[in-house]
Amino acid sequence: MSEFSASATGRRFGCPGCGGGLRYDIASGKMICDHCGEKTELSAVPDLPVERDQMEVTEFHCPQCGAVVYSTDTAATGFCSFCGSDVILTGRLGRARRPALILPFAVTREDCEARYREHLKHYLLMPGELKSTETISHFRPVYVPFWSYHVRSSGLAELKGTKSYTRGDYRYTEEYDLSMNAEIDQRGILYDASTAFEDETAAMLQHTASGAVPFHGAYLSGFYAQTSDVPAETYEDEAAATAVRLFMDRVKEQFVMDSVEMVGDVDHAFGLPDARYEAELIMLPVWLLAHRQGERVIYTAVNGRDGKVVCDVPVSNWKVAAVIGGVAVGFFALLQALMTLKPNLLLVLCGLILALTQTLFGSAMTALKNRQTRAFEPDFSGGRPSFVGPAQAMLKRRGNAIAAGRSALGKGAELVRRVAVGVGFAAVAIVVSAGRGLFQMLGSMTSFFSENGQILLSGAMLIMLVIMGVQVFQKARKGEKKLLPRILSCLLSAAGLFLLLVDLPEDTFYYGCAAAMLLCAVWSLVTITRAHNEYASRPVPFFEGEKA
Repeated sequence: MSEFSASATGRRFGCPGCGGGLRYDIASGKMICDHCGEKTELSAVPDLPVERDQMEVTEFHCPQCGAVVYSTDTAATGFCSFCGSDVILTGRLGRARRPALILPFAVTREDCEARYREHLKHYLLMPGELKSTETISHFRPVYVPFWSYHVRSSGLAELKGTKSYTRGDYRYTEEYDLSMNAEIDQRGILYDASTAFEDETAAMLQHTASGAVPFHGAYLSGFYAQTSDVPAETYEDEAAATAVRLFMDRVKEQFVMDSVEMVGDVDHAFGLPDARYEAELIMLPVWLLAHRQGERVIYTAVNGRDGKVVCDVPVSNWKVAAVIGGVAVGFFALLQALMTLKPNLLLVLCGLILALTQTLFGSAMTALKNRQTRAFEPDFSGGRPSFVGPAQAMLKRRGNAIAAGRSALGKGAELVRRVAVGVGFAAVAIVVSAGRGLFQMLGSMTSFFSENGQILLSGAMLIMLVIMGVQVFQKARKGEKKLLPRILSCLLSAAGLFLLLVDLPEDTFYYGCAAAMLLCAVWSLVTITRAHNEYASRPVPFFEGEKA
């Protein structure tokens, strides 16, 4: 029979054969002794002492950032997965809330590292140290606490459905008022219960409670766990929103509707009649990696059950500069080879590049602001934790949180690479497939625009100026501070429009304005790169307001 012992600094499970320490082995699903190698069934290991839903564990404290994790091991660790520091975490006996369920790790360290390396193959512009053996060796297996909600509702629900169809040359849209008995019994709605773990990352890991087993303290032997410090009522509204969405999906499928929405008192439990909530704490497996770069930390999370990798990869400034320079030279060399670039056409092309970079710039700043303010996470400033915005938006909040970052910067590290690859393939395709006739046609188009199409070019520049002007106005109304690149872009576009309308015979003005536009575009790209690297990392965290 395995023994359980305690000391002044921690607890451990003893091997029945040699008395050495046992740890949970992911591959076998059993307890293994690191001293003699004997494996023991988990059912033969005594559980942790429990008193009033509290269990005795070993708390590990980081001397740099003050982070706290707990385990059942007595051995300290030499790396902090919160601040990325190579430090010795100090252990001491403590108490933690006992979870009801736990989902054991299924992904071994070897599998985790292999999936991470495979994930990084798509990021050619990343800093080289991210895939070094030393960095990858710092992956730590951590159990993250989640609240698993059980939402039940029974009673009359009011819904509105729409159905569209085409008959002949007409398109018909029908609206239906639906009243039905809502029998909802939705289990396993998960939200993370640790403020140290970001909601966005938790959602993207796409954990499920399938395969969870009753909690046993032996699962923590050789692993770490984050503390649960988020009240159970925090996510009741979102749990209700998820239950409503699943219920409406079933209604839409059953009645073949294009859309279904809840009506009535949607601010109260999203229209659910007689809504009841139950929540139990469940520990879910995550491999965590924190790579520190100065005062920033790059986090990677790997789902410990299915191996899904979630991380925002920064880019190397030198690699980005080299790619941008190469793309710019190749792009204009290709255009010069295919056609004679007249000053007015060159000016419009540079204006188009400037407009594209300013659009990317705006998306980058918005995504960065959302992440910095953690706009999509609960606000604990009041009594009951709440979310910013009306209740009706709750159904889309979590999806928006992910989309806002991913659409703007989630693949931002690959933006320049994809542009470069696209331009390269386009160039090869043109050179291989095009004959002399295509070159002559492009030359004729250039001549047309330069001699007869001045108004068309002016119209194109005007459209780009209007688009950028509207963007500046919208951002100014929202109180955005970084408007200088946008304002300068508008002024340069206005100058370009003036040159096209006046049709000056001196080419120097056109080339000068085009060069200024390109410099402004490069400035914006540099800012976007910095924003992406800031988005892909976090400030070094400090818990309890100061260093421990």
